[in-house]
Amino acid sequence: MRACPAVLVVALLAPAASRAQARGYGPMVLQLPASTRAIGFGNAYVAVREPEAVFYNPANSGGRNVVAVSAERYGSEAVAGAFASSYSFGPIGVGIGAQLVDYHVAAAGYPDLAPNGAQLTRGGPLAASSAVGALGLAAAFKGVRWGVAAKVAQDRAASVRDGVLLADVGAAKEFGPASVGLSVQNLGTSPRLLGTSAALPTRATLGVAGGGLPIGPFDFATSAAVSVRRGGRVSPAGGVELGYMPIDGVTFAGRLGARLPEKGAEAPITLGATFSFDRVSIDYGFEPYQGKGSGHRVGLRLR
Repeated sequence: MRACPAVLVVALLAPAASRAQARGYGPMVLQLPASTRAIGFGNAYVAVREPEAVFYNPANSGGRNVVAVSAERYGSEAVAGAFASSYSFGPIGVGIGAQLVDYHVAAAGYPDLAPNGAQLTRGGPLAASSAVGALGLAAAFKGVRWGVAAKVAQDRAASVRDGVLLADVGAAKEFGPASVGLSVQNLGTSPRLLGTSAALPTRATLGVAGGGLPIGPFDFATSAAVSVRRGGRVSPAGGVELGYMPIDGVTFAGRLGARLPEKGAEAPITLGATFSFDRVSIDYGFEPYQGKGSGHRVGLRLR
């Protein structure tokens, strides 16, 4: 008998009994934004076709040939960086990306390596890092783009480290000016360090995005998504953007986003801005954290 897709999604996201000892979610990098622009939309980016799609929905890989790099500072204790690029080879879209975060922790096991966000601004005595590399492929079939991504992710503290192989799958389709995307991310085995383990932040996300709506002298865009994480946690997010083009080739844009935080130290409101000139864009994203410090991300995009 064939199982329906809803049953399969529930099975993927349900907590497994054999992982009852898991402490927190890891690798850490899988819980962080991978795009400066996405921060301004509350990190709701599953339906957006940009180079960072390799981290959000592999079905949106490809399209325009674009390279995006960014760096983020969390208070004075942690720093993150990301690279993403997209290419098209005939009917095949390709996305390549890498992301790294360096921070400090109190201990070399979990849950310290899979924190609720507080360690990003609070720090600790041990140097730690979390990294992921991703390769995504996409192709259209019967009017729908389908994609798959292979990822290698790793958590490290001092001289202790563990890496895992992961997979993402996704689909996307345009409906007039809007795009709808669906992805299931972080399928694989959980990382283990020093006898402790962390559950993978496996999640299914459904989102919609649209843009190009004129409002007086401005252009309006929006992106929203709902994620269901392993264990059943539902996390909605979304944001809006207003863009202004005073002359051809020059664009200013501002973003306001909101999210239901997945990590306890995150705040729900995010902000973003972009200045574009010809083929170059400079992006900024701000995500406040409760307590000490906040996240400031700057990105450069070349078309």
